[in-house]
Amino acid sequence: MSHILKMYYGINVSIEETGYFRYQGELYYFCYIYDIASFMTVYRYYRYMMHQCGTQGFTLVKNHNQDIVSQNYILLIYHTSPFDFSNYLQNCLQPFPIPKMKVIDIKEQWIHKIDCVREKVKDYAYSFKHDQDTISLIYYYCGIGENSINVLNEILRIDQNAALSMSLSLSHPIQNYVHEIVNPCYYTVSTRARQIVCLLRSQLLTYENISELLESQYYDVYEIIYLYARILYPSHFFDLILNDKVTPEMIQNFYFHLHEERLMYQEMLRILSFYVTLPKISWINDENMV
Repeated sequence: MSHILKMYYGINVSIEETGYFRYQGELYYFCYIYDIASFMTVYRYYRYMMHQCGTQGFTLVKNHNQDIVSQNYILLIYHTSPFDFSNYLQNCLQPFPIPKMKVIDIKEQWIHKIDCVREKVKDYAYSFKHDQDTISLIYYYCGIGENSINVLNEILRIDQNAALSMSLSLSHPIQNYVHEIVNPCYYTVSTRARQIVCLLRSQLLTYENISELLESQYYDVYEIIYLYARILYPSHFFDLILNDKVTPEMIQNFYFHLHEERLMYQEMLRILSFYVTLPKISWINDENMV
């Protein structure tokens, strides 16, 4: 990775595992992009959002050939400027004028991912055969995922063609750093519910903030039910399991957050039930849930 940076940009530095590095007093981000076309779509929406927020965020740096892509790598430079989170929140949750995402397609994607995790657990059962707690935790989260599928089924019972508005969303929870929340590589075009859940898991939103958002912005019945499904669906855990570099210690770290997650399920059930009738999942209020 460093040799590509030196070859195409003339920058000879060590790059952190996260992709960030400092050079001549500026913060840069260098990373590999699997799908350049998809990234450029996200980047165009991202630049519009940054403009609406009155901040610059990151911009692409051209290489020696005046190209923005170097063997599928891109280089971004961070521009220090004021950042107003409340302004960001209002702008990033505005729906895009693009086709909506069908709930049935989301369901199929989630089922496929759960199946992949269940297949992967066979490898772990062999590799971690002396660590049954790790295997049990994986099955536990697969069960959570199945409950999220049941919530999606509630939407599909109402309307088989139900669809959700699209906007920019973080692809995963982040640290509480401005340069992460304005990094275009951390974004994808997805549902508004996904963005809310990522911000909540990043500890950038409170339950009170979510209540205020639901009051101040329009969310239809499908979106509110889907938000509950999205809270339950453990995509962050599944992404870790499907990472070839995962270790038992990384998986076991989730044990420390089980109580916190249980409270999250309960709080979101309380908030969202004010707007819609949600399917009852008995174990969420069961003292012996875990």
